[in-house]
Amino acid sequence: MATTDLHDARESLDYWEERARRLPVYALRKRREARAMASRWRGRVLAAERSTYGEGVLGAALMLVFERRLPVRVKTSGRRAERIAVGTGIAFAAASAAVFTLAFVALLSLIF
Repeated sequence: MATTDLHDARESLDYWEERARRLPVYALRKRREARAMASRWRGRVLAAERSTYGEGVLGAALMLVFERRLPVRVKTSGRRAERIAVGTGIAFAAASAAVFTLAFVALLSLIF
């Protein structure tokens, strides 16, 4: 029973996430609805995964062994971490370029 619920929840989550990606930009209400439904189904998938495999590292390890996939919470956390890492990298590159430029200008002022 729980495996069927998990399978159905994953199918519904895939449908709503794909629908949110597929809808045109100007379909604001439909995209908002698709994102809201995807969020709801993501919660249901999380609950079904917890009830089937358990919580924590042991549950994630069991899911990895039995289904060769990571839990949804790990997948969404990875996306968030990726966005943070990209933003941090861009900020670091901009700060480094600014420091390099200031050092170069200071060196030129000392020479000339």
